[in-house]
Amino acid sequence: MRRFEVYAMMTKRLFNFVLCVALLLISISSTAFSEPASPDQPSITLEDGTNHIVDLINQESQDNKLMIFTRSYGTTTKPPLVPTTEAIITNDIVTAIYTNSTNGTYIPANGYVISGTGNKASLINGFKIGDSITTSFPISVYPAQYFTVNEEIVPITQVNAGRGAADIVLYLPEYGPATKTNPWGMEITVDGGSVTRIATMTQDTSGNWLDNNSSIPASGYVLSIQAESPFFAKLNGTVRIGDAVELNMNNEVLVEASKIGYDALNPRTREDNPGGWDDGSNEPYPGHRGTDQLIIYDNSYDAATGTNPWGYEVVVNSEGKVTQVSGNNSTIPAGGYVISGHGVKASWLSEHVSIGSSFKLLTDKKQALFLFTPESYLDKAQIGIDAAKQKLILSKQQFLDINYNGMEQQITSAQAALVDLKSQIAQGDFASFTVQFAELNARVEKANFMGYESRAVDHRSIWIRPKETNLEQVQQHIAKLHALNINSIYLETWWNGFTIYPTSHPLAAQNPIYGGFDVLNAYIKEAKKAGIEVHAWVENFLVGVGSMAGPVRSLKPEWSMISRQGHDYQDVPLYNTQYYFLNPVRPEVRDFVSEIYKELLQKYKVDGLHLDYIRYPDAGDYTNDFGYDSYTRNLFKQKHGADPIDLHPGDKLWQAWVDFRKNTINEFVYRISSEAKKLKPDIRVSAAVWPNYVNGPEFMHQEPKDWIAKNYIDQLFPMSYHPDASSVATDSLNSVALANNKALIVIGVGTNLGLTKEMLLKQINDSVAVGVSGSALFEFESLFGNEYDKALLAGLYSKPAIVPDKDVLTSFKTIISEMQRKIKQIYVPFNGMDNDKKYVKELEQLEKSWKDKKSVGKDAKEALKKIEKLLERIESDRALNIEVKKRMAADLNYLETIILVYVSKAAH
Repeated sequence: MRRFEVYAMMTKRLFNFVLCVALLLISISSTAFSEPASPDQPSITLEDGTNHIVDLINQESQDNKLMIFTRSYGTTTKPPLVPTTEAIITNDIVTAIYTNSTNGTYIPANGYVISGTGNKASLINGFKIGDSITTSFPISVYPAQYFTVNEEIVPITQVNAGRGAADIVLYLPEYGPATKTNPWGMEITVDGGSVTRIATMTQDTSGNWLDNNSSIPASGYVLSIQAESPFFAKLNGTVRIGDAVELNMNNEVLVEASKIGYDALNPRTREDNPGGWDDGSNEPYPGHRGTDQLIIYDNSYDAATGTNPWGYEVVVNSEGKVTQVSGNNSTIPAGGYVISGHGVKASWLSEHVSIGSSFKLLTDKKQALFLFTPESYLDKAQIGIDAAKQKLILSKQQFLDINYNGMEQQITSAQAALVDLKSQIAQGDFASFTVQFAELNARVEKANFMGYESRAVDHRSIWIRPKETNLEQVQQHIAKLHALNINSIYLETWWNGFTIYPTSHPLAAQNPIYGGFDVLNAYIKEAKKAGIEVHAWVENFLVGVGSMAGPVRSLKPEWSMISRQGHDYQDVPLYNTQYYFLNPVRPEVRDFVSEIYKELLQKYKVDGLHLDYIRYPDAGDYTNDFGYDSYTRNLFKQKHGADPIDLHPGDKLWQAWVDFRKNTINEFVYRISSEAKKLKPDIRVSAAVWPNYVNGPEFMHQEPKDWIAKNYIDQLFPMSYHPDASSVATDSLNSVALANNKALIVIGVGTNLGLTKEMLLKQINDSVAVGVSGSALFEFESLFGNEYDKALLAGLYSKPAIVPDKDVLTSFKTIISEMQRKIKQIYVPFNGMDNDKKYVKELEQLEKSWKDKKSVGKDAKEALKKIEKLLERIESDRALNIEVKKRMAADLNYLETIILVYVSKAAH
């Protein structure tokens, strides 16, 4: 080959090589690539694993740079001078992306902003909402409420509230003199900005765990960390006396992002979700939702999720916005979703998701993503306003007795405030955003809470474990209850084997926490001034919890209740403690408890005796049930010829053994009720019970049906502590049927469960609809700590109410008067009734039929006859609106129940 031909060929090959390299470089430059970073160079790592060097941190923006801005820089980035794309990152998740934001981008206190200019903007343009991003260097994030100690940022979960699992609670002086917390945590007392005392899990020389229970300084506070919080391990043993503490309670947290893996989408078979299958029954759990699972449903699944009450659900509309939180067996909206959690996943939903959040289903990652941005606040407000408007419309259609004008004013005010907030967000003004939203949200909530009726004859009850040590504290608590229109207090008077009053009984003692102060006497006197009843809440055979046990336990160890495995205590894993019971089979034990109650009733003018723990400890799986001390076993053996420790469920004599223990409790109820009424004929005897009346007699040896049928109980309190409303309504309905007009039903609901305010109100309202005489709130501290008082006062408890069975004739006249008022103010003006003359006159005749409450035989029976005739007339009146019929019938049925219960007691 000639030389010039070889040279030409080589030149061509070189040209092709250069061209390929150039094309490759162009290709590479147009796509994101991973940049190697030295250990001292700050960088970010994307979800795909690529690494990118950060050029600037909290410095002025420059062209063609990748920058990070934290709250140390300010609340917003500056308006861009060159093309800029910025992403808000919270919890290492891309939460929002903005391009050339006119007013800059909001910098969250609990996150940061990644900013790209010029060719670096293309990197951020490739981000997707929900992507995970990590930094090679730490970025301080700040919760809404927190404290710092030894450079540790510690979030505060509650303020002046009971300390629950994993909680970090701030106790301020207005809470009271001390925290009254149990041993299972640690507490840091701060005064003058420094640690002055540390309490942690400690045992005394006898091995008893000592309560944290720190005194709250007048000029300081106490930080209480429950043992299950991860910060317990970080702080316990590292914090020292004298350490500086900084408290921050007003941090703005406007942006949140969180994601969680889910177990199944629309599971229908065992293969879809093995964890949602019950191998024992070879059937799916309700909704195919298993233990600690998160399940997602869309409306191709069914009309509702079908889940049981033991979980938490989030409803998402077709626009991807969360419209409802809490509850179970939720209706699945068209085009939307229900995200359903059980156990730890339910707790996660409750903690991380709120109304207004945006939801994204990341099916490729099998994750659920929730975002909350400043715009989410607006969505939350609008959802609340729309709900209030709908509730107002329905209330008018149903002729409810509510404050319509007040509700409309709250809605109008909320709408105007929402317009202002939208303007603020558009201008990037977040200086007072959270404060103004809180005011707006309060109006929205109040509007919705006002949609519940407030009855004039209603049990408004509260369970209280008194911790006051002086009269002023009692007066403060009574004032709060009076302002909330509470009309009856169930005061824990005999608990853990101690009385709350000075006692002369040799086997009892006043609880030392009172320092000799007679808190019962103070409550009775102050409550009487406020027109509030006081019932003595007593715990019968339960005489100790953990290290707190009355003297009878050590003085009379032979009286202890013994389990099948020989223990003199019941393990209670939920509270990580033990319960100690006396053996009710022993006559001397029954005598002892009877003597305590006689002393109580003879010394104090209480309105009632409220029996709690009127049962055996629950049997669990029957491998360690109770009643196996030698005395009880021998007594049963003498009667039935068998040692009960050899008996198990299904054995021939098992039912006899169940009945033996159950009848022991029954007979004690007969005795205590009879003795109480002999000492105080007008006293009311009530009982707090497990509302499973089918299993209760065997599982707990508790049979309230027997007590009511034999007329020993005046009020029954089913302890319906559920997270949903349908279960509470079912318990109410079953309890009303069980009572059969021989006792009033007061439904017990759990303010200690962390329910949403709307859910608590719905539980009470739905129970009233099926015939209960009112509600009992468990308990005082969680009621006010969770601000349920404000929600109740807006609607359900907005008007004062009289106790239904305190003076039956007054209740009789009040209900009739209220019916007449509603005819004139609601039914006729809203066109549900032609005129008020006919039924007002009928009600006047009904009221005149009973003038003397002592005339049970004649007047009460005549009143009952008139009620039945009036009910028949209402039902047959074609001119009467069907909703008005329902309202009037409900009032008359309630009135009938009160009279029938009174008649049954008077005849006993």
